[in-house]
Amino acid sequence: MTTMSRLLLVPLLLAAAPLFAAESKAPSARLAYVTGDVTVESKSGGGLGKTGARLDHGASVTTAQGAGTVIELPDGSRLKLRESTRVAVTWPGTNDSKSETLTEAFLSYGSVFAKITKRLAGRQFNVRTPSAVAAVRGTEFFTAYGRAKGKSRDLWVCVNEGAVMLETPKSKKGLLVPAGKGVLIKAGVDLTAPQAYDWTRALNWNMDDASGPVEDTTSLDGAYADLLDQAYR
Repeated sequence: MTTMSRLLLVPLLLAAAPLFAAESKAPSARLAYVTGDVTVESKSGGGLGKTGARLDHGASVTTAQGAGTVIELPDGSRLKLRESTRVAVTWPGTNDSKSETLTEAFLSYGSVFAKITKRLAGRQFNVRTPSAVAAVRGTEFFTAYGRAKGKSRDLWVCVNEGAVMLETPKSKKGLLVPAGKGVLIKAGVDLTAPQAYDWTRALNWNMDDASGPVEDTTSLDGAYADLLDQAYR
């Protein structure tokens, strides 16, 4: 190698190093807990997810019947998917990020628990369904979506800690749902007033298998019947 070649090679390597370093520091999510068949689909491929597996930005995670998983996002927030659920997740700080301030989980169907770390100023976290958006800053809540009603589906949201601002395409303004309260959006349109409901106390909010069972086995069919047949208490 000539002296001139060496002189050219050194600055090229130095210029490339920050690019590789920046890529390695890109934030990523992971599957913190998996039980049963959990499928992951992303730009890098698809297959069964395992505990500890990293997730690409925009990855979709689907749980089969009898399965469940906990997704840990780059900021420490967690999403617990019950069985028969599909969620896609995005977050800031990657080349594919459309926003530098928004972390979002899109719930296509099923039910998910969300434990969201407190947001820094200007940061936002949304849980979105085809019929509504739940915007949060730091809270713990549960969302179930997929009860068919004609061409639309019902959405149920209840809050364990903090508060959630709930919006639908037809709502003129957001509806604040405080801790201990829940709402039902019938067919993705009709919002009920936030009120306490006893059955939500049976939900398993734990997302750490070291602290006890993670799976939530609450009968949502029974709870849904209560929502329609009984008044809130």
